[in-house]
Amino acid sequence: MTNPGIGTPDNPGLPGLGFSGLPGLGLPGSGAPGSGAPSLGRSLAVEAGDLVIDERTGGPAMVEGQEALAQALVLAVETQLGSDRVNTGFGFDRLAVGRYALGVHARKEYIRMELVRCLGADPRVTDVREVTFQDDPRFFELRPDLDAAARDRIGWATRAGRGYTAFAIIDTVAGSTLTLESGGRLE
Repeated sequence: MTNPGIGTPDNPGLPGLGFSGLPGLGLPGSGAPGSGAPSLGRSLAVEAGDLVIDERTGGPAMVEGQEALAQALVLAVETQLGSDRVNTGFGFDRLAVGRYALGVHARKEYIRMELVRCLGADPRVTDVREVTFQDDPRFFELRPDLDAAARDRIGWATRAGRGYTAFAIIDTVAGSTLTLESGGRLE
């Protein structure tokens, strides 16, 4: 499951102690018209792979700005690399994570590199600033509000459940920051 979030350079918008995404993150659009910032696009709204119907008009609902970019990035991460017959370079290579008998550290590094490749391929992304996992020391640096007991609980639960959540902090062409949360098991 992958969830987008909003952040700023000083506060990357990482979610609370929960290991799954926060529902209803309310992503704003690209800003007021004439703000001078490049557009982050406009697209049909999709929820769980299905088109969303606008109840007011009865037609398809639209998303724009950061919400459109976030939706596109989630789609890229949730699409297996090579499964799109038109663009075989589109997507995230999840199958390669379990292909070899590598340790958790090597698998996390592969996921980190693959997320940078996958997310950085979108022309609206200027930089994938960093990718960190919820049990990494860098995650705790970004979350100084967590006390030592909470850090220990997060680390223990992550290792025991083998469920890892990665947070990618992304800079956009519009000058905004987006945080993408994606998780799964490293098996």
